This record gives sequence, C-alpha cells and structure tokens, in this order.
Amino acid sequence: METTTLTFLRHATAQDRALGLPDESRRLVDKGKKQMQRVADFCKQRQLIPAYLLCSPLVRARETAQALQKNLSACPNPKMVSWLANTDPDTMQAELEKLANSGLNDLWLVGHEPDFSSLISQLLGRREAIIKVKKASLIRLEVDFQTGIGELQWSIPNTLMK
Repeated sequence: METTTLTFLRHATAQDRALGLPDESRRLVDKGKKQMQRVADFCKQRQLIPAYLLCSPLVRARETAQALQKNLSACPNPKMVSWLANTDPDTMQAELEKLANSGLNDLWLVGHEPDFSSLISQLLGRREAIIKVKKASLIRLEVDFQTGIGELQWSIPNTLMK
C-alpha cells in the first residue's frame, strides 16, 4: 500500500470575529505569533520539515504558513490553494488525491475549522466529525488514496509543544 503523508496545521490565533472585520482579512495576533514560534521550535527539535507547504488564501492561514517557513530552516515557501478555504471534504480529498497521484508526498496543509475536522474524519473513515483541530496544532495522517482511508499517526496540540 502506497501512502501519502499529510500534516494538518490549523492557523494560529487571529483577530476576534467580534471586531467586525471581514473573515478573510483577520490577521494573527501576538498570541498566534508566539504559537507559531512554538510550532517552528517543536518541528526543528524533531526534524519535521515539510516537503510541500500548502495554505488557504485567508490572511490568518497565509501568515501562519509564512511564520512556519520563516522560523523553520529548509521549510519551503507556502503555496496558496483556494480549496483549503471553506471547501467541503469531498473536494479537498479529491484535490489531495490529485497531488498524491502526481507523486507529491509529505504535504503540509494550513487551513481552518471546521474544514479540517471534517476532512480528517472523512479520511479516517467517518462522515461525522470525530476530531476537533485546535489552533496552531499539528495532526499527521498516512493516507492510502486508492482506498481513500487514512491512519492517524499523531496529534500534538500547541500547548504541548514545549
């Protein structure tokens, strides 16, 4: 069975929705920048370097991906893909399958909730959400796109990245 490694990174803490800003324009706050420094340090210590870094076009996801790239040497520049923002899990899975079939592996995805919990749950064989992705946390799956089923490798909340 040939599998593809997917690492999900939910965007770090951003400006509150209550501020009335357009959702796509909300930026990382200081807490979010500190969270991303923790993620980068955690990844450095464990030699977790993405081969490919894809992110949603929303500002908070782009800033999260850029912070990872800036603070983690050898991390590639993030590539924005529209299907990582407000997209149903079937579409996201189809896009990931295309990438896997083109030979890409070790894909890191920076995006949002509830999109990630829906997609991860689907890749784990469930239609209802069985996981919640916390801000600035990492979740890794190994996915066999021939069967469409994945296996959870690990999940690390930001608070444990010390």
